[in-house]
Amino acid sequence: MKKLFLQSVILIVSSFLIPSSLVAQSPQGIPYQAVMRNADGTVMASSVVSLTFMIHDGTANGTVVYQENHALTSNAQGLVSCVVGNGVVSEGNFSSINWGNGAKFLHVMMGSVDLGTQQMLSVPYALHSSSSDNAANGFSNVSTTGDTLYMANGSFIIVPGISAANFPPAVLGCTDNAACNYNSEATQNDNSCLYLNATCNDNNVNTINDLINGSCECTGTAIVNGCTNAQACNYNSAANVDNGSCLIQGSACNDNNPNTTNDVINGSCVCAGTTVSNNDLVIGSNFQGGRVIYIFQAGDVGYVPGEIHGLIIPISVISTTASNTNNSWGNLIYGEFGCQGSLIGNTSSVQGSGVSNTNSILSGCASNLSAAYKCDVLVIDGYSDWFLPSKQEVSIIYQNYQAVGGVYPSQSQGVWSSSEINASNGWVCSFDGGGGWVSLPKSYVFAIKPLRRF
Repeated sequence: MKKLFLQSVILIVSSFLIPSSLVAQSPQGIPYQAVMRNADGTVMASSVVSLTFMIHDGTANGTVVYQENHALTSNAQGLVSCVVGNGVVSEGNFSSINWGNGAKFLHVMMGSVDLGTQQMLSVPYALHSSSSDNAANGFSNVSTTGDTLYMANGSFIIVPGISAANFPPAVLGCTDNAACNYNSEATQNDNSCLYLNATCNDNNVNTINDLINGSCECTGTAIVNGCTNAQACNYNSAANVDNGSCLIQGSACNDNNPNTTNDVINGSCVCAGTTVSNNDLVIGSNFQGGRVIYIFQAGDVGYVPGEIHGLIIPISVISTTASNTNNSWGNLIYGEFGCQGSLIGNTSSVQGSGVSNTNSILSGCASNLSAAYKCDVLVIDGYSDWFLPSKQEVSIIYQNYQAVGGVYPSQSQGVWSSSEINASNGWVCSFDGGGGWVSLPKSYVFAIKPLRRF
């Protein structure tokens, strides 16, 4: 594909004599150097170039007294060098040119592209000089980059259009005069333009809504966390980031007090509930670390006429799913009766015996795997008086299980009681819809449903 070249390529004609002596012999050529560029201004680095030189007599369109061709290759800077007079001659004789008779014009073509015609002024006419003064004041050398001609007397000439002095480095900056950081001296836009009120990023994690301000700086608004809902009783007008702390008067909340119920945000913007007294309790009430599952009746151990007392079960062991895969029946505590082969003794099956049964097991079975131990170390909302229920107390749990939100398992799931049968077995209640009892080895692992009294 043919390359396009700038038609106004600057030619460097440093017409000093090839032989160093200007007096002793006739000139043999004119050194020529030029930087070749593409149409977009970029240099033609390491490219094959074909140049034709013509010397016109008298005018730019005058008679061609000499013509020659050069096949050249540019260097990494796009520079080509040759000697006019040493090419492949197609017309005339370089040594026969009468340099002293009228003006001479150098016409250069690159292939079919006309690079222009320039008059050969004082420098080429050194070729005609035969005096030692002229030789002493003529050109003696040219720089390797082709942008400077050096005189024999020590002075030099920077060739227009080629020297770095004529092509200063670009001045980077914002070239848009609508920007607040417009740089009138910039010659090349570096995409740094900033515009008033344009969004930006000040790289400060503690600010938001970053904008270019009147000082042409990127700044944001300091983050103020708080409640941004004007309907909330703790609304913060200075907050610009909602932190989820809004409290709406009358809305439900949790005051984390196990002895209150119906917790709501009150007029003081505080979460508070109504203190529960025993006389307000019913089965299913949340109270003192769990949920009321039984209220003592006349004849029960713990019954006090005119007072409300009963049993509480931890909410965490009230299973709300019927899933029954690998002891995953929503019950968070599992264990064995403990001390397989050892007789504990002193356990009972009746209501009210769970506390004494648990103490007997703890005394006779020093195992942290036992169901009694896991009840004894349990602490919920500060309450630590949990025990492993007796056989009859587990039956009470089964009977009221659904009343406190529990779901029976889809398949048989055992629940340990604290009632021992013998050295090997204990009583296990089957929570499969029937609530029947089974004598099973004390080493088996089943669900544990602790109770405490209130």
